Amino acid sequence: MKKQMLRATLVEPQKIVLDKTDVPSPKKGEIMIKVHRVGVCGSDPTIYFGRHPYVTYPVVMGHEFSGTVEALGEDVQGPAIGTRVTVIPHLVCGECKACKAKQYNLCESLRCTGAEADGAHVEYICMPQEMVIPIPDTMSMDAAAMVEPACVAYHGAKRGEIQSTDTVLVIGAGPIGMFCMESCKALGAKKVIIADMDSWRLNLAEKLGADGIIDVSKEKLEDGLTRLVGSPKEVDVFYDCVGEKGTVFDQILTIASRGTRIVIIGVLQNGYNIPHLPDFVQHELRLSGCTMYTPQDYREMIQLMGEGTIKIDGMITHYFNLDQIIDVFHMIEKREEKFFKIMLKVC
Repeated sequence: MKKQMLRATLVEPQKIVLDKTDVPSPKKGEIMIKVHRVGVCGSDPTIYFGRHPYVTYPVVMGHEFSGTVEALGEDVQGPAIGTRVTVIPHLVCGECKACKAKQYNLCESLRCTGAEADGAHVEYICMPQEMVIPIPDTMSMDAAAMVEPACVAYHGAKRGEIQSTDTVLVIGAGPIGMFCMESCKALGAKKVIIADMDSWRLNLAEKLGADGIIDVSKEKLEDGLTRLVGSPKEVDVFYDCVGEKGTVFDQILTIASRGTRIVIIGVLQNGYNIPHLPDFVQHELRLSGCTMYTPQDYREMIQLMGEGTIKIDGMITHYFNLDQIIDVFHMIEKREEKFFKIMLKVC
């Protein structure tokens, strides 16, 4: 009789079923991972509540995860059993131009585990060997599970082509915005300011190294920038870590100096409203989109986290066990208590 494991399946929006299923065996080229930690991403509620555009049900969620190597499939030479790892949650064709260049985020056949393929809300998962990356002893399992969102931000930060003389504004102090702020500093920006309407998040940003904060619930963005750097025109690179209907992007268009760089990391939703978009052309602005990350981003982020340059101190506010996953989404839905990053303990 095969060994059984716990699995949490979202069978339809707002309906998770916990059951037991067979532990998978790694196929050729795969590594079986014993899951230790799974972060709850900001995209997970959109999947849970049925608002994600690329998800079909049933699906096992979970794409921010860490664990240990449990078994190796055929033709896999390592890492050794027991090695602590983080995982790139990508399933790709492996044959296209992007894949051969190790730019898996640009593969036309890309599927992301936890959304377009079953993810890590299980005790064991098998992943392609090229997506499994060892972590140093200096990195905790919590931090290893947060490499994925950190790399979303880091990849976006690099799209801004940071220079040592740059003044940067990050709008949105959620986990991605927080990591974007830290990434811009790690990339050598002269000054990094972060704006949000949540004072708790802004206080955390200061503790993690922000050079200035703007609480837009208390002052206008333009006034905050004038207070901190003299004028909004002094900002060299803007990062929109909100997305949604384009409100933040449109505000950036109204205050950005001509020739400024703008990077959108937050996901723009359908039905966006960006009335000042013509200024993008008229003011010769440089706009960059970004999607996910590359294996090189992962390697660099693991080094930055391992050496303490990028920190997660204070980010994780709640822990739940995997069998409490329904409670997680009830808490998110009710919003009766403040949370930042929620972490699932699997083993």
